[in-house]
Parts: sequence; C-alpha cells; structure tokens
Amino acid sequence: MNDTSLSMSDKIQRGAEDSGRYFRYMADFVGFGPAEAAAIHESRFIIEKYIPEIVSRFYQQLLTYPPTRKFFLRPDGSLDQDYLQMRMGHLANFWRRTASGVFDDEYARYVDYVGRAHTMHGADPNIYIPERYVIGQVGYIQHAISQAISRELHEIDPDWEVRAQRAWSLLMMVILEMLSRAYGHEREPETYPARAVVDHEPVLQLAVEAYEMALGMRTSLERVEVELGPASEIPEGGSKIFEVDDLSIGIFHYQGNWYALKNSCLHRGGPVCSGTLVDGVLTCPWHGYQYNITDGKLLSDPSAALERYPVEVVAGIIHLKLPMVKRDQIQVTIEDGEAGEETTELKENEFLVDELLPGQIAMLELADGPVAVYNVAGQFYATADECTHALGPLSEGRLDGEEIICPWHFSRFNVKSGAATRGPATVALKTYNVVIEGKIGRVEG
Repeated sequence: MNDTSLSMSDKIQRGAEDSGRYFRYMADFVGFGPAEAAAIHESRFIIEKYIPEIVSRFYQQLLTYPPTRKFFLRPDGSLDQDYLQMRMGHLANFWRRTASGVFDDEYARYVDYVGRAHTMHGADPNIYIPERYVIGQVGYIQHAISQAISRELHEIDPDWEVRAQRAWSLLMMVILEMLSRAYGHEREPETYPARAVVDHEPVLQLAVEAYEMALGMRTSLERVEVELGPASEIPEGGSKIFEVDDLSIGIFHYQGNWYALKNSCLHRGGPVCSGTLVDGVLTCPWHGYQYNITDGKLLSDPSAALERYPVEVVAGIIHLKLPMVKRDQIQVTIEDGEAGEETTELKENEFLVDELLPGQIAMLELADGPVAVYNVAGQFYATADECTHALGPLSEGRLDGEEIICPWHFSRFNVKSGAATRGPATVALKTYNVVIEGKIGRVEG
C-alpha cells in the first residue's frame, strides 16, 4: 500500500507506530548512543542561551530572500508578524526540546509529525514546504549550534567541546533522516530573485518575545469579558468557532464542561478547532496534530499547548474572558536590497572579501563540486569542501590556525597544501587558487 491510498489518520498512526523504531535504527547507523545523548543533555544550557539569537538569524535569512519570504506574507503582500512569531515559537520549542537530551519514542513521534506535516502527505497541499528548505534549516541550525559550542567551550574545556560537537553532528544526521524520509520528489523549481535587506534588531526582539511568551515570562495585565451568545447553540459534544477582535476561538461543550481554545494549530496555524473531537482528543484538519481538549496540550509534545481562555455559562449566555497581554511594539521592516546601496553581481566562483572575516569559512558551488574558502589571518585559501574520509562538509567545520577540522569525524587538513594532518582522513584535499581583485575574491581551479 502506498501513501496515496492512506487516509490522513492512517498516515499519522503509521508514523506513530514506526517512528521510534526508525529513530533508533538511524541512531545506531550513525553511532549515536547513550553517551552522545548525555553529551547533548550536558550542553543544553549553552544551546538554550543562544536559541533566541539562532531563531532570529534564521528567520531574518528567510525574510531576506523572496522564495522563502512568501511563506510569511498575507494575501495582500504584507508581512504577517503574528504568524512569523508563531513559527519562531514552534522552532524554538523544537530545538529546546531536542537540547533536553531525551530521545524516547515520544520524541521520535514528535520529529516524525514535524517531517510529515511539511510534505505533500499533509492534508493541505498549499502548506507544502520543499524538502531543500527543511534540510537547509537543519544545516543552518547545526552550524549555529556548532559556533555556540565552540564560543563557550573552546577555551575552558576543549574535551567537552569535542564531545558536544560530535554528539550534535551525529544527532543532526538522525534528525535530517527523520524529517526528510517522508518526501518523495520536489515539486517547486528554484528561482533566484534579488535578496532584500532585513533589520536584524526587530527580528531578534520578536524572537526573544516569542521565546519568553512560550516560557510564560510575559504576563497578562487584565482580562476583558466578552458575551458570545446563547449556550443552547452548542449542544453536548458540539462546538462553535467565534471571531473576537482579531482572534478566532473555538468553544467546546464536552462532558458537561466548557472549554475555549485558540483556533490556531501550533504547527502552521491551521483551523484546529474545526477538526474532529473524539474521546477528548481534538485533531487538526490540516496535518493531524492532536490535542487534549481539557488542557489544550499537544499529544506528541505535552510541553506545548494551545492557548486556553476562561469560559463559563451565566444565565444561559456564554461568557469568555480574554487576556490583555503586554506586548512590545515591534515592527519588522523588509527593504529592497538594491535601494540605497550598491549591489554586486557575483559569479559562482566569487565572494565578497569584506564578508569573509579572519577565522571564517565560506562555501561556493563550483562546476566540479562545492569548495570551502578560508580566511586565515587575512590570507585566503580554498580547498574541496568535502572531507576525504566521509564527505563531511568542511565549510561547517572550525579553523584552527592553518588547519580545518571536519565537523563529522574531526579529521584535520592544512588549508594551504590540502594535506591531511590528522585522521581518520588520509587523502589530501584538492586545493584551488584564490585571486583577490578589490572587494571581490575569485576561486580558480
């Protein structure tokens, strides 16, 4: 039986049944075991410290480029900041939970849900996110986590740094496999419109606010009571959706009690309250995310929950109390990258010298494969990007003087000569000439 013959509930159930087994299989395949899980747990406070910054930088990148910015625009073309912040909270929660170091069947089902919900296997084909963007997100986060670990541990505890880097690298392989296994083929061709300019500061503020709200650090100032209508309109076991100001709220009459939940699924803002309610479990019609009706908790991740509101029936009328939450006045701006600044058209083998600082690495896609470019104390060198041991991405590694350390198995290479200086790699890297002409650097074979 193939995926197209399965109902949405069948797909979700199938994922719930085999996701734990598949996670353990892939973990065993890459060598991720209890010691690596413990290393993730040990590094959790370091990672959590950087989550707002990582999330803000990631979404700033998505907003900068039109192909990814389109997912956060309203029909009129304006930026939907509320939806943007909801996605920030979801991403922050994903990596905060991952950093806890608990990789049981429940965690595997959670990752499986996230992976499937982005594909054409979801209930709403309009929500499809290309596989390359999902893979790119994991790669982006992996690089950011690697930088955070090195920044915090390299000087004070190099051995801890090595353990943490190795554990996160292996875990990312498993997560990538979990997220991507549901994809079949890409349906959307890539385009290359001009990039935009996004001010990082308000994006960071929005990410910090989303992070603090998810942790309950933003408190309500007061509650406003609203009368919704006669309780007789919602019989036992029934529900009704009300639009109150800018909020869509689902009111449920279940087993003699009343519940009010925000009508926005935690995954992609789907109309969760219009879904089915069976045995106290509410299922979102878009991607099948399931919630407990009594407390709004996500079944696959009880640490996350739909926003709830106090509701009661007084003299036959439904009364709802809405919180007035203190919010910062944040405005994210997106400007045309060509406005007010000179833009430079770069060829595939070129880079901007000023954007590659000493100690940094860039990756270029050349005709014969990816190439890593290094700035070593102001001098530029280039080698093949793939480690000669297991094809690890050297551009995601760390420069140590004239040596690049592979992020996967920690082989070392001299970036000037390409020679392998420490195993497990034994074969030298191909090197390239780097020519600097003004503000542009060019890699030549």
